[in-house]
Amino acid sequence: MKARRSARAMVFDLAGRVLLIQCAVVRRDGREFVFWLTPGGEIEPREEPLAAARREVREELGLDLDVRGPVYTEHNQFEHMGEMRDNTDFMFVARCAAEAPRMQGVTADEIAIMRGIRWWTAEEVEIALAAGQNMFPVDLPQRMREFGATPGRSITAE
Repeated sequence: MKARRSARAMVFDLAGRVLLIQCAVVRRDGREFVFWLTPGGEIEPREEPLAAARREVREELGLDLDVRGPVYTEHNQFEHMGEMRDNTDFMFVARCAAEAPRMQGVTADEIAIMRGIRWWTAEEVEIALAAGQNMFPVDLPQRMREFGATPGRSITAE
């Protein structure tokens, strides 16, 4: 299994909602897997996680934000481009105006899987998870409350 390091950002608006990107990929078994996740992606060789998080937010959303953290690190395994990956996510936080982001991708592969962006409250994420939607990180509602989902509150980072 290949090792992978990723930098992801919980981007909050001023109302405390988090921005998620909807993606759809075809798995090895030919089935489509649709999911929502925070902006981010693979850390390039010799790149620091914070620099990667800033780059990913810029590439995927067209924003240069004050990205802070990492606020936590998570280990997981998933299929990526037809191969299983042993992944470490470095999670960061940022804040922007609700109208600021615009979905864009850099590579043809990114553009092909990105379906849309949406702002979510912690409660909406909980409802979607309970209804069976795939959302990552899976503990997002708790993480939102911990790191910045309160309207008007400053985002927190260690």
